[in-house]
This record gives sequence, structure tokens and C-alpha cells, in this order.
Amino acid sequence: MITEQVKATNGRMVESLKSQYFVDSIKLANATSKLSHKENNDCVVRAFMCALDIPYEQAHAWVKKELKRQDRNGTFMHAYSKNIIGKTKNGKKISFIGAHPSRSMKHSVGSTKVLSNTKYKKPTGYTLKSFMENNPVGRFVLIVQGHAV
Repeated sequence: MITEQVKATNGRMVESLKSQYFVDSIKLANATSKLSHKENNDCVVRAFMCALDIPYEQAHAWVKKELKRQDRNGTFMHAYSKNIIGKTKNGKKISFIGAHPSRSMKHSVGSTKVLSNTKYKKPTGYTLKSFMENNPVGRFVLIVQGHAV
């Protein structure tokens, strides 16, 4: 189980990720990089920083080059993800494992592979929690509702 019950500030018990499964990428980036303090909408940069185990500046430059990110603006993963699929960065090969059943990624990565949660009979996508439980080993960058983790 990747979650535990913790007491919230309002006194109620809530479910939370166990600390060993969580990295606060904002704190990590800000603690190690002056550039990160100047950036906005940099969740893709921080996601690749963590997944590829590289410094923020290196992730920033790489995302800027490969994914056409403009400084202080977001990254259009659907439009440019094809630029990184199959490449290796910091010894880690980047591959596309699938898209939510309601999304078509064909236009961006040349694949229509659907990533469905096998817990359900009908094609259903994963929540972050269920994805982590079903994929306990590995490094992943997940794009969810215009955000990257």
C-alpha cells in the first residue's frame, strides 16, 4: 500500500501518500537551482528533472530544446512528445507506454496504444494512485489534465 492515514490540519484523518513515494519537485528544484525561482509553468521540466535524475538547469535546457518550451511558459507535450520518444537521456531510454482511453495520442507520438486499468471491465484510465500501485518500479513522467508529474 502506498498510502497511509494521517491527521489533517482540520483534525480529520485523510489518506496521504507515504513519504518514500513522494518528492516535492518544487522544493527540490528551488533548493538546487536559482533558475527555478524565475520560472512559471515548469511542471514538465521538474517531472523530467526527477525522472531522469538530472539537475534542474539541465532538464530546463533539454525540455527547451527537445520540446520547444519557451521560458516561463508551459510545455505542449502533445505537440512535441514525438521529439523525445526513443531517445536516451542520462542513461534512461524514453518510451511511450500509452494514453488514457479517452485520449488519442496518434497525432503526437504515432501510437494509439491505450493504457487501461485492468481492474475494470470497460476501458478505464488510471488514477495517479492506481498507476503507482500497478507500476511500483520504474521512472515515469505522467501527463494528467495539462499537468506533468
